[in-house]
Amino acid sequence: MTSTLRRTLYNSTYRPRLGLSLCQFSRSNLYCSSSIHFFQSPPRAMPTYPGSCYCRDIEYELSLASPDDARTSLCHCKSCKKAFGTNYGLTAKIPKDALRLIKGAPKEHVADNGSGSLIHREFCSNCGSFICEYGDAVKDQFRYLCVGSLDDPEVLPPKGEFFCSSRADWMPEIPGRSSMSFSAMGMVANELRRVS
Repeated sequence: MTSTLRRTLYNSTYRPRLGLSLCQFSRSNLYCSSSIHFFQSPPRAMPTYPGSCYCRDIEYELSLASPDDARTSLCHCKSCKKAFGTNYGLTAKIPKDALRLIKGAPKEHVADNGSGSLIHREFCSNCGSFICEYGDAVKDQFRYLCVGSLDDPEVLPPKGEFFCSSRADWMPEIPGRSSMSFSAMGMVANELRRVS
């Protein structure tokens, strides 16, 4: 260790100073300055969650500051049951700008969702995998991402349920989550209640 380096380390560690010293290493020298410098950390990149269709013709990235920024819900309405081909749909409500296509372009199907409103569903034209959906009222703000299209769907667990009166009899409620029931016309029939 050079005497300059020892002196600098001693001064900055053991000797109280009124000013701060900035030291930088180069390949051959140690440079110190008596001026005060503040470094701003580079902005942290938002975590990204990759996803794709089954055949990977469509690939995307979801960028959220936290998984809690997505509202993941099960929907038991007839429209979701038919679209997903299961007894419920599982989507995460996300800001439109949080979803970025990396590869491919989904095909879109537009239809009445059963209550007189149009719903847009985007899917892969090759394998048929469902990627996302959205209604006309929120098309510029939100997307409802199909959680199963994420490479790791475990990152967005369900936080609630909709159309619970249409839930399959064999399917239990999501424990400790919120649920809403809707009438056939899509109007709220029961207030949001906490399921214990």
